[in-house]
Amino acid sequence: MIFLGDYFSIGLVIVLFVFFFDKNHYHTKPSQIFMACLGLTALTAVTDLISGLLMRAEYVPLWLNVGVNSLYFVINLMTTSAFALYLFTKILEHSYDDHCMTYAKRGLLILFTVYMVFVLANLWNGWLFYFDENGMYCRGPLNAIGYILTVCQMVLVLICYLRNRKLATKGMRRVLIQTFPIIVLCIAVQRVFPDVMLNGYIMAMVATILFLNFQGQRHGIHTLTKLNDRHRFFREVEVRMAQKDPFHTFLISIKNLSTINQKYGHMYGDEFLYQFAFSLERLFKNGVAFHMNGAVFALVVPYTTQSMGQNHRSKLLQFLEDGIECFNEQLSFDYIVTESVLEEADRSPGDFYEGLEYAADLAHQQNLRYFRYTPDTGKQMKREQYLKERIQCVDREHGFRVWYQPIYDLETGCFCSMEALVRLQEPDGSMVSPGEFISLAERTGAIASITWFVLEDVCDFLASHRELGEISVSVNLPMAQLMEGGFKARLDSIVDRYGVQHHRICLEFTEREILDTFEQTKQIMEELTNSGYRFYLDDFGTGYSNFNCMLQLPFQIIKLDASLIRITEPLLEGKGFVQSITELVHDMGMEVIAEGVETREALDRLNRQGVDRIQGYVCAKPMKPEDLVAFFQASPQF
Repeated sequence: MIFLGDYFSIGLVIVLFVFFFDKNHYHTKPSQIFMACLGLTALTAVTDLISGLLMRAEYVPLWLNVGVNSLYFVINLMTTSAFALYLFTKILEHSYDDHCMTYAKRGLLILFTVYMVFVLANLWNGWLFYFDENGMYCRGPLNAIGYILTVCQMVLVLICYLRNRKLATKGMRRVLIQTFPIIVLCIAVQRVFPDVMLNGYIMAMVATILFLNFQGQRHGIHTLTKLNDRHRFFREVEVRMAQKDPFHTFLISIKNLSTINQKYGHMYGDEFLYQFAFSLERLFKNGVAFHMNGAVFALVVPYTTQSMGQNHRSKLLQFLEDGIECFNEQLSFDYIVTESVLEEADRSPGDFYEGLEYAADLAHQQNLRYFRYTPDTGKQMKREQYLKERIQCVDREHGFRVWYQPIYDLETGCFCSMEALVRLQEPDGSMVSPGEFISLAERTGAIASITWFVLEDVCDFLASHRELGEISVSVNLPMAQLMEGGFKARLDSIVDRYGVQHHRICLEFTEREILDTFEQTKQIMEELTNSGYRFYLDDFGTGYSNFNCMLQLPFQIIKLDASLIRITEPLLEGKGFVQSITELVHDMGMEVIAEGVETREALDRLNRQGVDRIQGYVCAKPMKPEDLVAFFQASPQF
């Protein structure tokens, strides 16, 4: 029964070893220290067992008994020191300040040195233990020094916790509450019943508590890469903010992981992610790496000076440029890095990460590999968040209006059509730039609701103003919306409900949207054309210009982009580019509208070059519906 605690300890340590290695958590520094704790615990129990068996055996040399028992005393304190070091590491895992850990290690070293002096001195004076003339083990007058030094280690741990309690997790507080009373109780039992050996049992129990609270949990660890997950990232940022120390955060997105998986297989892709995570974690001595999700990683490092931040940035970018060795092959990959330095805790952890993600989106939109989050980026993000809320409800109550810009026919000298332009009005009466909210609506999918709102408003306007005669209205239409099932049925329903002739509704979209879905687009356009609707090709001349596309699709009008008009303004004499394009379009049976015409000189030049219609400030600005009717009535050309 005396050695029951040792048997129990050895068995429990074996079980913990099995679970510990099964979870593959032994590559981090705290886990390596915990592994040393398990090994020393097992060694303590084995040494205690051997020393007990030797003392009960006959004809054992005195030097062997003394040596084994001395070794037991040394291993005992080494084990408690390892546990104390592990607790120090867990308490300070969210701290960049190395001073506290340095003092803790010095304290443990001093205590261990003092103990070694007592162990060595015991070989001559028997302060800790000795064997009498009958070979019986006897406790020396200072036998309890080991327990006293263990209590001193506990005090050091408690001091470290109290000094850094704002940084320590709730789990650490729970561990201290569970561990300290057990240690004190077992020490007391050991002193009352000296024949019952509980040292190995105490250490095994402490190891079990630590394993259950820290090492045995999968929560917070990514199953593939073994890095901290996004939950721990938010906890890390929260602690940094509470600490009020500046820190540097990088968000790394691997863009072509799907390509790697398709080319090499998912097993290769998983190994690539693991090797990337393994290397990223070891890139900075004081850095903490996180696997946020999929192919997105985060890295948090200290920040004290701009020079330090520049070094971090350069080292990380060089690491990414070098690529990752995977299955003995150096693999390059595409990536986006966004960085943010938090010097004042003016944001929540969620807002902080949202800013990094927003910066990554901006980098992706601008085809950049690196983007730095700045206060201006934050303002832009808040502005977009505000607009996203505004465009969730597309109706008049939320500020949406349809304005109209008349289009002038050069041949007849009349305004023959107009383009519907959506506007968003702020509560104070000011207007949001279309370029600001339209692009956002396209990215968020709200553009479809806006288009249906415009079509509804256009039909309502035409039905309410029969005096406009046969004037037509063009509406910008996203190609994805044209591809939706039931588009024609819904369009017919709106137009027919207001009694508007189909030929007065013109749908315009850009050439770059057509090429990806050409055959399907052609079929749908022909069906709509047969129903009377007409089509405009918008922004012609911005870089695509596939004449074969125009020949096969039923466009009635080609709109020359304003940038094309400005580029050709110096070509005042001779046959210019616009004239050549116009003649070609006329040969194809279509008409030409020149957009963005702002001067009388440009209008006259375009007229000479054969352009059919003019849209621009020189003829008419975009205007409200109520102003439009008055404009037409006052216009001599109408």
